[in-house]
Amino acid sequence: MPATDDLHDTERTTEELAEVMFSGNVIEVFFDTLLTFRVSLSGVDVFVRHALNAEQIADLTAGVGHGEVRLAMPLAAQAGGPLVVDPGEAALLSRALEARNTLLGG
Repeated sequence: MPATDDLHDTERTTEELAEVMFSGNVIEVFFDTLLTFRVSLSGVDVFVRHALNAEQIADLTAGVGHGEVRLAMPLAAQAGGPLVVDPGEAALLSRALEARNTLLGG
């Protein structure tokens, strides 16, 4: 996978994100301490830091394929409270997935 472009600027537009991906870089998006998304032209990698059951994995995978993040919280993560997702990171993920889809002709 190409080198990571450390994006902390959640204000980049979809077009700017498309340029980042087109140049071979990866966009990383962090959802609290549970999920890390790495979006590039070659794919969308999701790193999960807690064990998920088969149903949660299927739900997450189906959602990402449609540009959504759907996840019923695993019991281990619920004990520490709800998943805190920064609105800027959530918007960044949406724009990154949209930019990837546009570049791939979808």
